[in-house]
Amino acid sequence: MTGAALQGLHTAVLGRRAIYLEETDSTNRYLKEAGESLPHGTLCYTGRQTSGRGRLGRDWTAPDGAALAMSVLLRGAADADWSGLPLVCGIAVAAALDRLAGERAGMPFRIKWPNDIICAGRKMCGILCESSQGETGRFAVAGIGVNLTQMEADFRGAGLPHAGSVRMLTGISLSLGETAAAILNELEALWDLYAREGFASLRGPYEERCITLGREVRLLSPDGGFLAAGRAAGLVEDG
Repeated sequence: MTGAALQGLHTAVLGRRAIYLEETDSTNRYLKEAGESLPHGTLCYTGRQTSGRGRLGRDWTAPDGAALAMSVLLRGAADADWSGLPLVCGIAVAAALDRLAGERAGMPFRIKWPNDIICAGRKMCGILCESSQGETGRFAVAGIGVNLTQMEADFRGAGLPHAGSVRMLTGISLSLGETAAAILNELEALWDLYAREGFASLRGPYEERCITLGREVRLLSPDGGFLAAGRAAGLVEDG
C-alpha cells in the first residue's frame, strides 16, 4: 500500500488488511467482486473514484483527491441482519469527523436520517451499504464517501448547491488516510455491538446525533411521490 497511509489506525481488525487504489470505478464494486477471497474488515479506498453511486442509484463523483471513497468488507453470522448497517456507519462517520475537525472548529457533524452526514446544513458524506452472497457465505460492503477539500465553486459547478466539504466549512484539510483510519476506529466497536445486540443497542447514540428528530418531515417514495407528513418523534428499535 502506498500513497495514502492510514495514520492513527488503532483497530484490532478493521482496516488491518487495506487496499489503496490510485483509481477505481467503485470501491464497493471492487470488494463485492473480490470479497469471496478477502477477510472480514478488509478496507478498499481511493481518492479517485470514477463511477461511485449514492443512495437510490445516484451518481457520486468528486475531483481527483478531493474526496475519500472507502468501502469495508464485513462478515457476520449466517442470519445476520444488515438493515441497520447504514445507520451504524452514519454514527461512525459523524463521530470521526467531529474528532478530526468539528470539535476544533466548533462545527458539529450530525446525521440526517437515515445516513446523510450534515454540517452547517450541508451534506458532507454519502453512505451506501450492499450485501453479497458468495460460496463461502454472505458478507456486506459498507461504502462511505466523504467530501474533504472541495470548495463552493466545485459544488456549484457540479450542480450540488447543498453539498459541502470538511475544508470548506471548518477550514481544516484532512488526508485520505487519516480520515479513513478515524472512521474505522469508530466503526469497529459500533459494528461489534450491532452484530451482537442489533440496532436497538445503538438507538440512543444515533438519536443524539440525528437532526431529523423533532422536525416536521415529509415521506416521499423513491420516485418523489408524496406519502405522508408529520413530526419525527424518534426511532423504532430497527432504526
